[in-house]
Amino acid sequence: MSKRIHYDSNLLIPKPYPGDAEGSFVLGTDSDVLQTVLIKSSVENELLGHVWFGWKTAGPPGHVHGGCQAAILDEMMGSTGWYFKHRVVAAKIEVEFIQMIPYEKQYDLRGRITKIDKRKVHIEAQIYKDDVIYAQSKGLFIILNDEQLKRLDVK
Repeated sequence: MSKRIHYDSNLLIPKPYPGDAEGSFVLGTDSDVLQTVLIKSSVENELLGHVWFGWKTAGPPGHVHGGCQAAILDEMMGSTGWYFKHRVVAAKIEVEFIQMIPYEKQYDLRGRITKIDKRKVHIEAQIYKDDVIYAQSKGLFIILNDEQLKRLDVK
């Protein structure tokens, strides 16, 4: 395995949610398939990141599978919620595939909280590079109550 993703380690954010003890298959830099990091943003309610897609993420020849893109966008939205202290899970996500994403390249990620209404947190995310948005999502996330957190053994 070789590190293919490049980022400023001074801006690196560790995984903001407890998750499973075995980790997350879409967040980390120890895979030849997919590498993802979260990065601090100076914008309010925004979290940034980077993703590198390997050839094993292929859907259409030479391009990233839509399901892989959706998983990355879901991860970015959920991580954004947790980073801003909302212990959330996805209730509904909507993904828009704008342009096919060539694999074996690094792309940027952005997650942003757009609205909070009691236990409902609305979050959006994008996969982009320079001025090109390849895929974007909107999600409704629900803040877990204390009983739900206890059942999941989350402190």
